[in-house]
Amino acid sequence: MSDHDIVLSVVDDSGLETWLERVVEEPFRLEQVSRTDLTRVLRLLEATTAHVVMVEISDADLDQSLAIITALTSARPWVTVITVCARANQELLLQSMRAGARDCFVAGSDAGDVRERLRRHQLLRVGHYDDRVQSATNNLVLVASASPTVDTRFLTQNIALGLNQMYPGERTLAIDTQPSERGIFYLDVHNEYTLENLLASPETLDDTLIGTALEEYRPGLRLLAGGINREDLEGDRSADLFIALNHLMQMFDRIIINVGTMQRRHWVRALGIHARHLLIAMHPLVDQAHAVRTLGNEWRAHLGRESQVGLVVDGADNKVPPATDELAETAGASVVGELPMDWQHRLLAMNAGLPIQEQSPRSHYSRALNRLINKLEMQPESSLNADSWWQRIRQG
Repeated sequence: MSDHDIVLSVVDDSGLETWLERVVEEPFRLEQVSRTDLTRVLRLLEATTAHVVMVEISDADLDQSLAIITALTSARPWVTVITVCARANQELLLQSMRAGARDCFVAGSDAGDVRERLRRHQLLRVGHYDDRVQSATNNLVLVASASPTVDTRFLTQNIALGLNQMYPGERTLAIDTQPSERGIFYLDVHNEYTLENLLASPETLDDTLIGTALEEYRPGLRLLAGGINREDLEGDRSADLFIALNHLMQMFDRIIINVGTMQRRHWVRALGIHARHLLIAMHPLVDQAHAVRTLGNEWRAHLGRESQVGLVVDGADNKVPPATDELAETAGASVVGELPMDWQHRLLAMNAGLPIQEQSPRSHYSRALNRLINKLEMQPESSLNADSWWQRIRQG
């Protein structure tokens, strides 16, 4: 999936929104944003480089809808605007066409016909100057877990530190979506500036703000606390998150995000399109392997074509069955890392507030982590991409 498979839905009516979610299927994915903020609509359009926008239109607020259509077609001439209405109305259709809309979908219309027209609009779209940068960054690593018992905070911080050590001359950002009151990840660092502050005014995000608000934890590495409420990951807030992270991906060479368990669905939905790697951490437990397979049904549609899905077995012990290859077969995902429990050295690092690579560089965990990071950077794209992951799950 590329950014051009994203369709923006500028719809407030819950009935129309539900109908669109049911009708629009792969390869398209809906990104919903409210009509009330035209600036947000334009920023999300720029962030996704989408070519099709569907705008709700009705007699009740016709002027607002026409203003949005006019603004979209004026600011982004290459965009195809399609209106969506609850019932057929010739006058609404004519006025929306005069404003620049190219088609109109009426709720309740045949789903197959709607999908075919949507595909036709994508094929006939006018090319625009930025086509070659579709999902351009592809520099995002999402770390999710199969179960709340898996500690992705520790895993994510160590991956971020490892990549920072591997590429000291590049800019890396690590985001902890589950920070504690005492700090970000398990590290002895405290930043008052959080993702919540960033989402309050994403348009102010630039290098000066980052340089001022986020000190480097290590040369080239910055940390950001990203604890936001679940309800803030819906609707317009989800759009703001997409916009803000899109800006950050332009500013950093790589971003690593601990999405954990509780909000993993929302983070993958919002940002999976840009993920280079989606790492799913699990303990060597059969029920967690089955949980990973179940995630395939939900996450496949939200990942990019180049996204690579890998399994990280945390607490691996080759003396205890099931074997790693059996876990991989059950989960339907390739194993990219096996990390020993090594609780003594983990505990030392957590309580010291230091990276385990610095606290215990020769520990079994640190060495296994280095192997994981090397494998991520050297992995052929064809072997771990989202399509092959999904195919293995379906065939299993």
